[in-house]
Amino acid sequence: MILESKGNFFILIIVIAVLALTLAALAGYLFIVQGHSDDSSATVTGKVEKDIPSKDERVKIALYDGKRVYNLKNIEEDKASLIQVAVTLECYKTLQEDKKAIVEDKVNAYIEEIQELVVRFFLTKTSEDVKDVAFMDNAKEELTKQINALLNEGVKKPEDIVYKVIFSEWLFQ
Repeated sequence: MILESKGNFFILIIVIAVLALTLAALAGYLFIVQGHSDDSSATVTGKVEKDIPSKDERVKIALYDGKRVYNLKNIEEDKASLIQVAVTLECYKTLQEDKKAIVEDKVNAYIEEIQELVVRFFLTKTSEDVKDVAFMDNAKEELTKQINALLNEGVKKPEDIVYKVIFSEWLFQ
């Protein structure tokens, strides 16, 4: 009986050792093989950073001549909320897929729709929203995404055309 329990104990030790080695091999595989990604632009947070084009590779397109006043969503019925903003689009000068395409012409073909996107964006925001400095950064990112989506409608291989939205003035009441 003592020999039988020693045999079971020995088998149990072997099973645990095999499982431990298997777990170590899987962990090593995950850290070594899966840890190396081909995307060198991925950051620690998992976000993919855009390639930063030089100033020569970008073109600025003003959305309006000068600044523009937009209505904000009213919190109080008897008080109008407004924001005055000058909006400029900083675009890539050339497209990756179609090097011959003139980016300024493509953006200007959609200028009214882009202006409408900006109007709609601010109509959903309150004066309390626009007071926050972080909101400006979020507005730039959100409008950049929306404008790029608009410019890529019907395109088989969409690519970013607008590098960033620039607010050169930001006054609200």
